[in-house]
Amino acid sequence: MDKNNSRREGGQTFAQTLAAKVILRVVTIVLVAAAVFALAAFTLSKLQAARVQNKRAAVERELAECAELVLYKMRYSDIITIKKKGAISKAFSIVRYSGVLRAGIENVRDCEVEVSPDAKSVTVKIPPTVLLGNDIQSQEVFDEQQRLFNRIGTQEIFDQIEAAKQEAADEILADGLLDDADERAKKVISALLKPLGFRSVTVLLK
Repeated sequence: MDKNNSRREGGQTFAQTLAAKVILRVVTIVLVAAAVFALAAFTLSKLQAARVQNKRAAVERELAECAELVLYKMRYSDIITIKKKGAISKAFSIVRYSGVLRAGIENVRDCEVEVSPDAKSVTVKIPPTVLLGNDIQSQEVFDEQQRLFNRIGTQEIFDQIEAAKQEAADEILADGLLDDADERAKKVISALLKPLGFRSVTVLLK
């Protein structure tokens, strides 16, 4: 073998070795970069998941403080006449009473909360509003006629007031009170959660 061939072969071997080293280094850099990127992505994912959980917990804490959410408190009053007819006499009582009707969400903890993956938006599904209470606040007998053997008892007055207050509640509900309460609930809960830093707060009925 002559010297020229020997030099050519030596040059090729050196070039191949150099190329192999370069390729190995490039592969090593790519693998390291991929590992760093994967670790960063995993860490970022964990941090984002923690952020979403923290936001969700903040929403649930805010809602839990409400417990029962009263959205409407309506006062009403009425006058009823209670008559009682006996064998030989009649009796009557005219009673004026007032009551308070409350409508809202019985348990705000029943809301369903969903925070977006970027923790910038929240969707809350709320239960429909219900009648929370219908309580008599006052009652007064301002005219009556009682007979010795034909008297109107306290229980009879109470029963008539109970029937009258239920009728009043039915009329108020028929006028769409709960529909109005549903819309107010959406606005109240939306206003409650916006200070937590969400760009978008959506409140829906279940």
